[in-house]
Amino acid sequence: MTNALKAEKENLDALEQIVLGVAHELNNPNAFVRMNTTNLKKMFRLLRPCLEEYEKNHPEKAFGPYTLPELRSKFNQHLEGILEASVRMITIADQLKQCTSDSMGRHCEVSLPAVITDMIRAHEFRMRGSVEVNFDFDEGKTYTVMGHRLQLEQAVSTLLGNACDAIVERFGSEPIGRGRLIISITEKTGHLFVHVSDNGTGMDSETLEKVFTPYFTTKPQGAGDGLGLPLCRSVIGRHGGTISIESKEGAGTEVTIQLSKWKNG
Repeated sequence: MTNALKAEKENLDALEQIVLGVAHELNNPNAFVRMNTTNLKKMFRLLRPCLEEYEKNHPEKAFGPYTLPELRSKFNQHLEGILEASVRMITIADQLKQCTSDSMGRHCEVSLPAVITDMIRAHEFRMRGSVEVNFDFDEGKTYTVMGHRLQLEQAVSTLLGNACDAIVERFGSEPIGRGRLIISITEKTGHLFVHVSDNGTGMDSETLEKVFTPYFTTKPQGAGDGLGLPLCRSVIGRHGGTISIESKEGAGTEVTIQLSKWKNG
């Protein structure tokens, strides 16, 4: 290799490292933006009955230039705008990675129990006292895959959020003693299976066929963007895995993710 070609390759390698760093720096804070915005939406939904009661008793009350209905609408619009921008940032980060060589696709070892434990903790404010969570796996084994931890966290977070929403939809905003969320990891023939099962409202067959369609949602306006499960499937697919859903209306939903186990895991 000539000196000129060697210098060019070194420059390209340096450029790829810069692009990788930019994509990484985009994804890390963006994950927290998306999660915290989603949490704000859910908290605002919990406040909705109080706001509606206040509006009923004070129909003429204004908050600056806005009436209470206008303020609630604006609040939802701004949160949706943040989430849409967050999704766009994920797309930009992925496109940056795709513009480079295979070195940009390097994965690292990721512990699935650690990912799930962290995401349960992230959703704890919704589950505490209302949803009983059971996370079952053999602590004597390792359940490791090769992948991007941040992306896997986003996928798991989507599933936990959907399960909580389904439980609330079935039992009300305080399903104390009735909400059940069961998560387990099993292993078979070199593959790991993550099962996320809830006893929420479930889905009919027509809805089930559409859940991976972008922008399709059964949630009220302002409560869902219809991108969670499509993004979840995209993440699992990029990790060489599959995701499937079984559900029965009024009886809950079970999501199964299949991933290849890291041979040294």
